[in-house]
Amino acid sequence: MVGTIPVSGDLSMSDLAALLTEKEQLNFTQLTALTVDPSAGTKRNLATFIDQPNQLGALSICASGAASVGTKVLSTTAYVSGSQTKIDVYRLPLAL
Repeated sequence: MVGTIPVSGDLSMSDLAALLTEKEQLNFTQLTALTVDPSAGTKRNLATFIDQPNQLGALSICASGAASVGTKVLSTTAYVSGSQTKIDVYRLPLAL
């Protein structure tokens, strides 16, 4: 789905990365932003997607500043396991 969608703030980093990757692959989209939902009383994130006709590698999420493979696509603060956490989102290379 192109646009911004709510995403649970209770997911672990690996589960969040898997969910966002699945949304990209199922909907032929690309993640462009991940932010904390500013609505009072909610612990969830907002993920923004654009059209992407090309196949992309999976996403990986780690704590901000931690080393990871792939290309960093964004740094942000998001809810992870119910707490606001500074994270980096990486795009992993396509498997050959």
